[in-house]
Amino acid sequence: MRIGITLEMRKSPHRDQAWPELWEDCLWFFEQAERLGFDSLLVQEHFFTDDGYGPSMPIFLGALAERTTTARIGSYIYVAPLHHPLALAQETAVLDQLSGGRLDVGVGIGHRVAEYAAFGYNPKTRPSRMEESLDLLKAAWTGEPVHYSGKYFQIDGLQVQPTPVQQPHPPLWVAATTVPAAERAGRHGANLAGASVDPEVHAAYQDALEAAGHGRHSTRVSNPWSITVTDENPDAVWERNKDHYHYRWDYYRKIRTEFGDPDLDYGLEPSPEAYRANELIGDADTVLSTLRPYVESLGLTDIVLFGPHPGIDLRTQGLESLEKFAAEVLPTLKEW
Repeated sequence: MRIGITLEMRKSPHRDQAWPELWEDCLWFFEQAERLGFDSLLVQEHFFTDDGYGPSMPIFLGALAERTTTARIGSYIYVAPLHHPLALAQETAVLDQLSGGRLDVGVGIGHRVAEYAAFGYNPKTRPSRMEESLDLLKAAWTGEPVHYSGKYFQIDGLQVQPTPVQQPHPPLWVAATTVPAAERAGRHGANLAGASVDPEVHAAYQDALEAAGHGRHSTRVSNPWSITVTDENPDAVWERNKDHYHYRWDYYRKIRTEFGDPDLDYGLEPSPEAYRANELIGDADTVLSTLRPYVESLGLTDIVLFGPHPGIDLRTQGLESLEKFAAEVLPTLKEW
């Protein structure tokens, strides 16, 4: 099993910090994760948030390519329909070249109405835009002239250079929280960046893989977890950090509620206590025993650790938590 880590890189109302300091702390933290044995360092993308959440994917991936040497780097995720797919193919090919072939490309349809509105797109077009994006991204990575006639793109012989180091292209991950999104990932033969532990979502992915001729369990499957390894009483840790936990999870509740899609609505009241179930807090044995059934039943090949919550000092409490995870949980997970 491979273990990745992602950071939101967003300002918190619970900690006043200048932008350069925040970003430098995040890059430093990713360097520490590589040193401690994490397999991949994953950058998130959003647009036009009041806390600067996930800004400028290529800038931070480029910085990681320069500041790391062994860990894979990747997007978690590009909101693919908000990019021209040929421009995205070129951008990721350059990043793959700069990193020496260490890039993973994670893409998804996004889940924030404001972003689609800002780009002038109807959010209801997300699935169809995503289909064309995936078709064109894979075609452009070949380096051959692209000919394509779709609903949104008409491409007549455009060519993308350079091609990626990794052939036929960098590992492609498609994010999914629902059955239709999982089926899309399977049809395209992509790895699944799952954000659900619903067995139906994962079964739909494997069925779609098989139907498209890719073979069941022929790809990688990841799932994210927010984990704090501690020997303290978990309730005490929760109480100390609950404002930080709330700030992370309430953002997702708000933007998913805006879509009005019941499959994307956590159904939780906006209070810190509502998000307690989203946090896995406990000693190493508790963490491992909690993760094991999901790894086995869902066929997970990768775990993505959500790094310290916005507002937590990465160089003190954040590093302490990371080192404890790396010492007491990471070695066992890698053996699974």
